[in-house]
Amino acid sequence: MLEEILDRRNIEKALVQVERNKGAAGIDDMASEDLRGYIASNWQSLRKEILESSYSPRPVKRVEIPKTNGGRRKLGIPTVIDRMLQQAIAQWLQPKYEDMFSERSYGFRPGRSAHQAVVQAERYLQEQRTWVIEVDLENFFDKVNHDRLMSQLSKQVSDKRTLKLIRSYLTSGIMEGGVISPRSEGTPQGSPLSPLLSNIVLDELDKELEKRGHRFVRYADDISVYVGSRAAADRVKESIVGFMEKKLRLSINREKTKVVRPEESVLLGFSFRMYKDRWILRVARKSAEAIKRKVKAITKRNAALSEDERISRLNTVIRGWVNYFSIAQAKTLMQNLDGGVRTRLRMCKWKQWKNIRTRRINLLKLGATRRDAYQWGGSSKGYCRVAQTYILSRTLTIAYFRKQGYIGFYDLYHQRNEKQTRLF
Repeated sequence: MLEEILDRRNIEKALVQVERNKGAAGIDDMASEDLRGYIASNWQSLRKEILESSYSPRPVKRVEIPKTNGGRRKLGIPTVIDRMLQQAIAQWLQPKYEDMFSERSYGFRPGRSAHQAVVQAERYLQEQRTWVIEVDLENFFDKVNHDRLMSQLSKQVSDKRTLKLIRSYLTSGIMEGGVISPRSEGTPQGSPLSPLLSNIVLDELDKELEKRGHRFVRYADDISVYVGSRAAADRVKESIVGFMEKKLRLSINREKTKVVRPEESVLLGFSFRMYKDRWILRVARKSAEAIKRKVKAITKRNAALSEDERISRLNTVIRGWVNYFSIAQAKTLMQNLDGGVRTRLRMCKWKQWKNIRTRRINLLKLGATRRDAYQWGGSSKGYCRVAQTYILSRTLTIAYFRKQGYIGFYDLYHQRNEKQTRLF
C-alpha cells in the first residue's frame, strides 16, 4: 500500500499539484519552485526513510488570515516536501472512500461543488422543509480527535506503515512565533490531506443523519439540516448536537448552532427568499458586504495605482465573485454594486485631475458644456459629493469606464446567465 502511494506516477502527479498551487513556504523556507530539483536529487533517500518508517514530518507554520466576518482563521502551512507527500496520500486514499461517502456531502470531492450543495438546499425548501438547523463546529480542524480518526482510517487502510505516516502528520507539531508546540488533536487547515480527513471524520455524521431520514447538505464543516416544523427543528438540533459531542467528540458552538428560517439562513455565501410562491437563491448580506470592502480597498483615492491597474485589479476580483454568485437571483444587487464602483472610480479620477484648470479641460474633452466645466471645475465640494453629481455621471459614464476596460458586475452577470440559458 505504501509502495503504491510512493509510486513515481503518483508522486509526479502530487508534485505537479503542489507546483500549480504554489503557496507560501513552510518552516524550512523551501519554495514550491525549488521542490522538483530537490526531489530529483533526494528522492531515493527520502523514499527509503518513508518505507522504513524513519521519516519525521516537519512542524507546520501557523499563520492567520482574515475571515469575511471580521475574525481570524488559523492555517497551518506544511513544508513543500510534506505538502507533496500529503497530496500523494490524499490522491491514493480518495478513490477508496469516494463510493462510501454520502450523496449529500459536497465539499472537496471530485465532480462536486458548492453550487450543487446550495441547489440541493433550494430543492428541500421547495418541498416545504423551511426550518433550517445550522450546525456550527467550533474550530473543527483544530478539534478532530486523533484516536477516533485513526480508528476510522484503519477500517479501510490495512498497511500499518501508511497509518503511522498519517498519524505522524497529525502529531507533527506547530511552529508559532518561533516556538514549536506539540499537537494532540486536530488536523491543520491548509494541508492537502485535511479536506479528505475532515470528510472521513464527518462521514459518520452523514450516515447517522441518513439513517434518521433527515434532509441535509454538508460542505466540509458547513452543515445545514432541513425539516418541516419548528418543533421538529428544535428536537433535531438537540439530537444532532448530542450525537456530535458524545459520539464524535467534536466541539459545537451552541450560540451559533441555531434554527432559522430560509431568509436568515446562510449556506456557502448564499441565502434564500420567496419569490412568486417559490424559494430562490440570493446573495447573502455578508457576501455582499465582503465584496464592497474589497472594492473599497482597491479604489482608495490615495492608492498609488494608475487607472488601468485599478481597473485590472477590480476586474480580477469581480470576475471571480460574479462567476461564483451567478446562479443567484441578483440583478439589482449587481447593478447597485456597479453604481458604487463607478462612484469610487469617479472620486479617484477627480482627485487625479487635481487642480481647477485640469478639471475644466478634461470635463470639456468629455463633452461637458463650457458653463458646467467652469462651474464644477472650481467646485470646493468633497470628492464623494462631486462623484455623485450629474456633471460626472454625464461625463464619466458607463460607456467611458467600459472603454477603459471595466467589465462590471452586471454585464458579466448578464453574460453568464445568457450563456447558461443557451446551454439549458
